[in-house]
Amino acid sequence: MIREPAVAGMFYPGNKAKLSEMIERCFSDGDIGPGELPDIENVPERQGKIFGLIVPHAGYVYSGPVAAHAYLEQFKDGKPEFFVIIGPNHRNIGPGISVYAEGTWKTPLGEATIPENITELIVKQPHFRADTSAHMMEHSIEVQVPFLQYLYGDDVPIIPICLKDQSKEVAERVGTVLNKVLANHDYCLIASSDLTHYESQASAMSKDSHVIDCIREMNASKLLDTVVENQISMCGPGSVASVITAAQKNNIKTSKTLKYATSGDVSGDKNQVVAYLSAILMK
Repeated sequence: MIREPAVAGMFYPGNKAKLSEMIERCFSDGDIGPGELPDIENVPERQGKIFGLIVPHAGYVYSGPVAAHAYLEQFKDGKPEFFVIIGPNHRNIGPGISVYAEGTWKTPLGEATIPENITELIVKQPHFRADTSAHMMEHSIEVQVPFLQYLYGDDVPIIPICLKDQSKEVAERVGTVLNKVLANHDYCLIASSDLTHYESQASAMSKDSHVIDCIREMNASKLLDTVVENQISMCGPGSVASVITAAQKNNIKTSKTLKYATSGDVSGDKNQVVAYLSAILMK
């Protein structure tokens, strides 16, 4: 089954050439982006020092340069066997933990492949469901795929996991299962999440500083508590908590914040912004 793109032409260009050009602009952006273009003709040798990424998922014009920071660092770390992309379920469709278990994911850059030998093992775990309904219109995972295709080719292997349930129990479950099932594989986890939505720049920065502190501390439980206690409109806390949990179970204790910015930094409107974070978890 081919998963057709849901937000091509909206969140990112629907034309192959224009999409590649926009991704390159995200990398080369020296203000919000990293200001460095990856040499995709010469993929670095695999080092495997980066366990996971935290990246935003808004329209590329706003969040793409922020996301490029994490993708550039991952590129320098070399290509893993596959990427596991965990994103929130904005439309509340499908099961609590939805795994897109077979077929391909199509974007204007080509068709990313699903490593079905791996997803078969994941969906055998309790509470994990092979499901396509949650993914059909969801953008949080889709917007990550063109970045990976640009870096590693159109058929880059991905495992999409969509979380409708972002509770502590589910974050613990996802992190535990991935740690167990993927133990003998070389992979990189990607947590897709935006931070504060539709508040002033000052309010967003104040609230999000607490989230960033939790990520620096690698404390998944505290992060989820902090989001609730401070009424932070972060849309993917479960995604981030799941990746931090998996990291903790791998005895990974180090994270690095690469870039924080908001839509207001692009548009100039600081009254109602959406905030974006790029970070990496390191072995």
